[in-house]
Amino acid sequence: MMEEEALTEQPKQEEIVSKAKNQKRATAQIRQEMKSDGAVFLEFDAPEMTSDRWINEWRAMEKYGFLITTPLSCIIPYKYYWQSFDKGDKLKGHIRSMHFFKNKDPDRTRRVNQHGWPCEEQVSHLCHNPDCVNPMHLHIEMKWQNWKRTYCGFAGSCDCGMVPSCVKTYTNSSTFHQSRTLENDPSKINILCAVLSNAYPFKLRPKNFYDVEDQKAAARKKRKQKERKHEEESVKKKKKQAKLQ
Repeated sequence: MMEEEALTEQPKQEEIVSKAKNQKRATAQIRQEMKSDGAVFLEFDAPEMTSDRWINEWRAMEKYGFLITTPLSCIIPYKYYWQSFDKGDKLKGHIRSMHFFKNKDPDRTRRVNQHGWPCEEQVSHLCHNPDCVNPMHLHIEMKWQNWKRTYCGFAGSCDCGMVPSCVKTYTNSSTFHQSRTLENDPSKINILCAVLSNAYPFKLRPKNFYDVEDQKAAARKKRKQKERKHEEESVKKKKKQAKLQ
């Protein structure tokens, strides 16, 4: 699956992105939205060779939960980390996955081979779902190889000739999201993701795993709002007294 090129940012889009960043949503609010969409909470064991920085990158995304598709077991994070969502985080989910699970970062140095083919590295999605972060579906290869996977499977099975082979025939991201089927039954997820779990162990947390943490965060936010309001009223009172003197 071809990794999409970054689009040229337009002033209007920059304004939208800037506004979105200033309106930061609470973690609990995002988690609740994800749960409503059918997300589950997977907590993966950190690989021994992975740096703390790359572990923290993954954990920042992991805490929101994932959507699991069936039967392919694509793992889809919160949309802010989707590759197909250009207004989201600059460090997309599939790159975080490569960092965390495989301790690798694609070499994006622009170069060509003797035929003039682009040879900088990209992350290919063997499932043709650009938003998937399942490490079993991701593979670093040269740009021309990634491009060759595009529109693979016209006859119904992988026919691009690449190694490793694609695990699904090509569909664009919008078609994928419209036709996806999600699985949120814990027992079925353990079966669906058995191969993944053997390679990259994880714990399937209950839906209420973060409830206490989210309640504490909500209480802290409420307390800070109350303190801020008290400070503002105090400042207004002092200004009013100063005018009367």
